[in-house]
Amino acid sequence: MNSNDLLKRLAEDEIEYLWVVYHDYNGRACAKTVPKSKFDSVVQSGVVFARANLDFALNDHNPADGIWQAQTGDFLAVPDPNSYYKLPYRDSTAMILSFMMTEDYEPFEGCPRTALKTVVERYAEQVIDLTVAFEAEFSMFTKDATGEYAPTNHDGMFTVAGLNRYGDLMHSIVASLEQMGINVEQLGKEYGPSQYEFTVKYGTPMQAADQYLISKEVTRALALQHGVIASYMPKPFAELPGNGLHIHAALWNADSGDNLMSGGSTENPLSDMGEHFVGGLLNHAAGLAGVGAPTVNSYKRLQPGVWAPAHVAWGVGNRGVLVRIPDTNERCRVEYRAGDSTCNPYIYLTALLAAGLDGIHKQSDPGKPFNDLDVGHFSDADMAEHQVRYLPRTLPDALDAFEQDNVLQEALAPVIAMEFLKVKRFELDLYNLHVHPWERQMYLETT
Repeated sequence: MNSNDLLKRLAEDEIEYLWVVYHDYNGRACAKTVPKSKFDSVVQSGVVFARANLDFALNDHNPADGIWQAQTGDFLAVPDPNSYYKLPYRDSTAMILSFMMTEDYEPFEGCPRTALKTVVERYAEQVIDLTVAFEAEFSMFTKDATGEYAPTNHDGMFTVAGLNRYGDLMHSIVASLEQMGINVEQLGKEYGPSQYEFTVKYGTPMQAADQYLISKEVTRALALQHGVIASYMPKPFAELPGNGLHIHAALWNADSGDNLMSGGSTENPLSDMGEHFVGGLLNHAAGLAGVGAPTVNSYKRLQPGVWAPAHVAWGVGNRGVLVRIPDTNERCRVEYRAGDSTCNPYIYLTALLAAGLDGIHKQSDPGKPFNDLDVGHFSDADMAEHQVRYLPRTLPDALDAFEQDNVLQEALAPVIAMEFLKVKRFELDLYNLHVHPWERQMYLETT
């Protein structure tokens, strides 16, 4: 759609309120609601937000060294007509995502969606089309009067009981997304107590990131209507499985439509380009952890032996590796498994695609695949024998690796990478200075 098409659609759908949304560097949805009387001007000119908003952590405070402060002016959130979604569960209301523009209507250097658009254009210059899909896990909780959270159920993995218990909610999520034009492939009860997962049909990189974020909003909103809290937090409880965010990506010849990743056989699962793409992902895995798993909580999920990848390795069909190849035929693609939903998906996907493209350009060798070995249970001796290394074990290490990765930094230049690091290190400082209940339990009466 273009702007005129969008205005026509708003009228046809009898929309009275339009939520114009951007996502900050934490991946948090931020918005203003616009009444019908302002649709014409907002569709053309956008909504004003302070640039300083982008340097805010999740506690609504910003680091002192951020470049965007109270005096640094505004950006315009200009609606992207192709990201329009009518909300089935809210009367006469629609949501639309936006590109950030300067007040002179030039692309704003701090816009994550623009960064993603730019890296996709770099693939187009190589006559390569991309398809992407996000696969996200979430858990459901109740909250008591004391503020304590508890899983809503302990039904087993993929059990009918797990669907039955919240069938109405799950069906309302699927039906709402379908009404909004987002095609759900499947939804099921996952591994942990109250954990669920659904996949959405692949699309362009921008469509995939948009639809993942919209799906999160729909899931959380409908869960609240059913009296529960849907959370995508990576590791809500130490004893329970964590929630991951897997990215599926495939490369296609833009002229012929042929899959550029497939090697055509089990013996040769990947083409040369497919191997180089995977090699790029593995070479930049440490830095990708900094943007794909960007919280202290993320590294409580990325532990060895729990199906969340902690090692840098690839393989066909192997759910214990970082980069899995689910199919080797014309649907050949990669599944990158280390991220979680505390990321900003535009920033994460930009970095991931930049890593893959770097691998193609440098003809990076991914090394041998691990198809039949459980890498997650490798001992130190196994790792040395097979030349396998860990992903960063802590957030500080991951952020440092991201900062030192010139390819990822360039893809998010000139300011997104720099300001993202400031926000995340500010958040890390807050965590390090906070006295946690565990510390009182451990030390208050023993010292």
